[in-house]
Amino acid sequence: MVPRTRRRFLHVATAAAAGLAGCNTLTGGSAQSSRSSTGSEGADPPASDSKTDPPMVRLRADSDVPPIRLVDPDETETNSPPPWESRPRDQYEVIDTRDRADRLTAAPENAERVSSFVAETAFDAETLYLETRRVEECFRLRLCRISWRPNGIETDYVRPLRPYDERCRDDATVFESRLFRLPVALDEESVRSFGTSVSGRSRCGAPGGARAGSGGGGGSGGGGGSGDYSSASSTRRRAPEGGDR
Repeated sequence: MVPRTRRRFLHVATAAAAGLAGCNTLTGGSAQSSRSSTGSEGADPPASDSKTDPPMVRLRADSDVPPIRLVDPDETETNSPPPWESRPRDQYEVIDTRDRADRLTAAPENAERVSSFVAETAFDAETLYLETRRVEECFRLRLCRISWRPNGIETDYVRPLRPYDERCRDDATVFESRLFRLPVALDEESVRSFGTSVSGRSRCGAPGGARAGSGGGGGSGGGGGSGDYSSASSTRRRAPEGGDR
């Protein structure tokens, strides 16, 4: 387990300021978000867009804190963050400015990779979206689609088993963090809802992502089994494994 202290972490901004660049875009991904609706009844929904293969960095870790996180401005080495076990199961952050991106933190072995990805982001036309979720150790999430509109972001996933030759514990969970780059300049204060659906299938199937393969069953986030489920929220607040395809 990684100790719950910021001394084991490096600010991504430090590496970015040193002039790190280079393409570090990863494709595919898997994570969960939450689904909720905003606006008055009967109003036309805001226009949305989506991608099935967005640029991203995806990290998975069996540790006390997520492999990528946005540091609270008031957090210090002697004032450690509350235990993640006491926080909501899903964590979402919209990063719309360079100053906000400077608060991104990653473990030392991943700091350069994340900082390069951040450095390549043009915040006048692009937005970073950080999504973190606890996942059963014997499973992984595979992204089918991410969609966005001015006031919300949604992700669709399937949840295949990990390869049979990779050891895992049935009763354990790990963190999966995904840092997406969206080709749109969103306003962090305007994004008020986050959504995710997860199917027990191993492949995405038809356009529409996990929902296309959903049998209509639902449940609460992250339980075992192969059922489909989604989670919702309207509040504001192992190492890399390669692509999800």
